[in-house]
Amino acid sequence: MHIAICDDNIADRKQLERLLKRESDKRSGTIGPLYTDSFGNCEVLAKNNMLYDLFFIDMVNEEPDGLTFALSLVKSGVHVPIVLCSSKIDYPAKASSLSDCPDNLIYLEKPIKTAELSDVLDRAVILLAEKIPTIELRSETDTYYVAEDDIVYGITMGRYVHVFLKDGTEVPILTTMFNFFDEISMFTHMVLLNERAMFNISYMEHFSPFKVTLKNGVTLKSSPFASQNIKSALQAYHAETL
Repeated sequence: MHIAICDDNIADRKQLERLLKRESDKRSGTIGPLYTDSFGNCEVLAKNNMLYDLFFIDMVNEEPDGLTFALSLVKSGVHVPIVLCSSKIDYPAKASSLSDCPDNLIYLEKPIKTAELSDVLDRAVILLAEKIPTIELRSETDTYYVAEDDIVYGITMGRYVHVFLKDGTEVPILTTMFNFFDEISMFTHMVLLNERAMFNISYMEHFSPFKVTLKNGVTLKSSPFASQNIKSALQAYHAETL
């Protein structure tokens, strides 16, 4: 497990490092070692946030504060547990005023007690086991982290694969269709038709040897060679949804 500590109180930061080192030693035979990186501000961590399985955050002396930073992480695609450690800011009270509070926030009071930290780590392990894997879609200007069924279909346009999401977003990626599909082929809802098209089987309306029609009316050229891929994916999808 890779853990990020972001705390602008250096004494608290060092103390948490020590506590996590002890937890790592205790858990090495079960979940393996805990690897910890510490940050005194948000800037560097914000640029590398997808490297971590768990966050401990308390920012009180500058903007953004801990909760605001946590919300920005969630907005950027972080779905792993984020532990807000309350010192000067009562994070549970502040979060309770949100109309749509993320469900991956955990709260911990300072000074941090060993037993409470251990409970938080146990909870984080459970949440990580339930985490839905995401797909990284990186355009030249933006990066998206989406679930399997957020992708409806993709088509080749020039040197780009344009990926269309269920919310209408279109993400152009500088790659080939074969390279793109190779990166997502472990997701069973994805079906490769040819070097110019792929789609998500859960959005298929019907298909013929030469055409696939999606539920949104989009049609994609197919071939008899792709029919077996479609049938296999459809069979697996039906078995999954029974």
